[in-house]
Amino acid sequence: MPIEDGAEKRKGKKTIGARRTVSVQVPALPEVDYTVQEAFDLFVKVKDAENVKPRTREEYFNLYRFFTEWLTGFYPKVKSVKQVTTVIIREYIHYLAHDKVRYEGNPYVSDERKNDKGLSPYTVNIRIRWLKAFFNVLVKEQILLRSPMQNIKLMKVDEDTKEPLTEDEVRLLLEQPNQKLYAQYRDYIIMVLMIDTGMRISEICSLEIGDIDFKSRYINLPASKNKNRKNRIIPLSSELIRLLTELVHETRQHFEVSHIFVSNYGEPLNVDTVRKALYNYAEKAGITKPVSPHAFRHFYAKQAALNGMDIFTLQRTLGHADISTTRKYIQLEKEDIISQHNLYSPLQKIIKRK
Repeated sequence: MPIEDGAEKRKGKKTIGARRTVSVQVPALPEVDYTVQEAFDLFVKVKDAENVKPRTREEYFNLYRFFTEWLTGFYPKVKSVKQVTTVIIREYIHYLAHDKVRYEGNPYVSDERKNDKGLSPYTVNIRIRWLKAFFNVLVKEQILLRSPMQNIKLMKVDEDTKEPLTEDEVRLLLEQPNQKLYAQYRDYIIMVLMIDTGMRISEICSLEIGDIDFKSRYINLPASKNKNRKNRIIPLSSELIRLLTELVHETRQHFEVSHIFVSNYGEPLNVDTVRKALYNYAEKAGITKPVSPHAFRHFYAKQAALNGMDIFTLQRTLGHADISTTRKYIQLEKEDIISQHNLYSPLQKIIKRK
């Protein structure tokens, strides 16, 4: 065995040779006692560091408010985030699914549905996902040793069977705006844009003149305006280009603005303003089914698929990260399925050849 330098000088002293493995119980890190508000403030700082979108950040505040308003009402003594247990979370989910007034605060809901209770499983799952994300951050930041969401599962969601807008209903909606008025002419063009592209209303409201190539007829939607943070090319029809050119020219006679769609005061258009306008046009047209910007998006997806657009192109146009989301948008009715069968049935070709 080699002798270490200076070993002669230390002769007779205790030395360490072979190691002996000793099992040592490492104590767990103590939990830091944060209030629910302090925990949320930390969560927001973590998400800010991850550079989440402003709209996503705003949604965190809404979801936090929904949860804490319920918590204050049902568990006023809960102040520390450690006191939020799995049992409490399950009670919150039950309340959302069965007791929450569905359309509370919505001025556009009909009197018959004003007192409907229980949010849809899809909406409840949005709140569950947020709670999972919230408590996961607290565990990673060592505020909690365990998440109360650990054994909480998402609600089962039935396949979307909402009745989509028909072609006749869309034509009726286009007839409602009075195009002699600037705001209603703008609304008409927004509807035409949704029909032609299936764009999200948030994307439409943020659309700027520089995003449109008027000569080559397409929108180059930057990643910053796209939900999945990817640049997206959206082709436009020639009629829509004509309408957009006319609107930009008219708007610039009154305001020096960069946005395509603005209010009567030249301010960028608000999403809720469009939703309210569509509700009023639907009521005026006598359409009883829900009419929203998302309904137009579904209409575009269905019609594009029926007209022969392949699903991969449709996915890119709609800006979906997952193709399974695109499939959910294409809700075919019985008549559509029969019509497509008559067009593409192999038997038709066999009989013709015979």
